[in-house]
Amino acid sequence: MSDQIKGLCFALLAMMGGGLYAIPYRLSLDTVAPLPVIWGVFLWAFLFSIPGAWFARHQNKFSWKIAGITLATSLAGLLGNYAICQALSQASPTLMVLVSRIEIIFAMLLSWMFLKELVSIRIWMAVIVIVGGIIMMKMDSLSFELKVWSSFLWAVTAAFSFASMQVMAKSIIHEINPQVLNVSRLAVALVMLWSLTEVRSGVADLQSGEWKWLALAAFCGPFIGRVSYTYALRYLTVSKAVIIGSFSPATTLLFEFLVFGTLISSYEALGGTIMLTGILLVFLPGLRRNVSSSTINVVK
Repeated sequence: MSDQIKGLCFALLAMMGGGLYAIPYRLSLDTVAPLPVIWGVFLWAFLFSIPGAWFARHQNKFSWKIAGITLATSLAGLLGNYAICQALSQASPTLMVLVSRIEIIFAMLLSWMFLKELVSIRIWMAVIVIVGGIIMMKMDSLSFELKVWSSFLWAVTAAFSFASMQVMAKSIIHEINPQVLNVSRLAVALVMLWSLTEVRSGVADLQSGEWKWLALAAFCGPFIGRVSYTYALRYLTVSKAVIIGSFSPATTLLFEFLVFGTLISSYEALGGTIMLTGILLVFLPGLRRNVSSSTINVVK
């Protein structure tokens, strides 16, 4: 199997996982409070990630910098997942996944601010287009009351939290294996959440069916979604991986209709399309350059 095919397979798995995780997450929230849901998802993600972290346990070193960033990524992950819970309780899974796709833009802007990475004019243009898309989503009932925008703000908060996790992880990526970092920050988050009485009592009341939904949410999102995307980047350019991943809301839309029988409105669909267009504006030029480069290599 060629590297290109491997990369496409991993990218498709990441797209499916990124689109599917919101469905079992939402089903869990129908009967369980947000914090016990987050603890359950983290526990399953921790268990799924242990084998990879065990094999990579020697590919890291300890320092206070790593410890501090592990704690910070734990807190960011907690905030991001709590924001997901709030967004899913107020809006459709498809809408939440659509809005959270701006995570990649947040990651680029944060990398520019803290890691001194270059940011092109296309990214600033994409930000303007994305804002326009968000406004279009609410055109059927445009209002500046906080409760109207609450679900969007929670989804944006989730995107920002996960983007900050990426940037913090990137700052120490050469000092600790990503899988070891992931298991470490999940372990810290599990301990912090377990200190809350609400979490302990909620977890004790979880039924077997609810544990299954939590396991599926963890498997699709934090495990398959994130891990497959990481491996896709070994074989594909960032442009190709992001473009394929941008179709994850279509997966959510399909399964939301099959499971809940609901669809987003035409304004929300149009606004989401505008948002994804803004994201693709950043990466399509890189894709064209790769195609041109491949053509030149073939001619040679």
